[in-house]
Amino acid sequence: MESSSGSSAGGGDPEVGFAKLQGEDFEYYMQTYSIVLGRNSKRADVDVDVDLVNLGGGMNISRRHARIFYDFSRRRFALEVFGKNGCLVEGVLHVPGPAPIKLDSQDLLQIGDMKFYFLLPSRSALASSFFLRHRIGFPGRRRR
Repeated sequence: MESSSGSSAGGGDPEVGFAKLQGEDFEYYMQTYSIVLGRNSKRADVDVDVDLVNLGGGMNISRRHARIFYDFSRRRFALEVFGKNGCLVEGVLHVPGPAPIKLDSQDLLQIGDMKFYFLLPSRSALASSFFLRHRIGFPGRRRR
């Protein structure tokens, strides 16, 4: 299984992220608020975070096919489609357009021949990770 992760300052844990893309033969941990999915090109002006062609997604994938990002104003993850062949989310075809598509945990996405799930960590995992990292005490409990 191929595993990759977004960049993180200070060489963070590759299995920690805001969200995870899980396919049959790959997993990708989002460690930034926005990632671009598509295919890498020899052209210097095109750089993708997840090269779907390299992972077996076929040649009907655009260089900048889609972007998954956290929409701070709506407090949710969303998908923007740029590729002319579109993207399936839970079996519904979405083509390039003005409105991003809301993503929920466990949504099945398909770009080209590549199928993968969009997964969010559970709230308990997020809370415990946050409290451990920031050493925040719970109200009413004393530190020893």
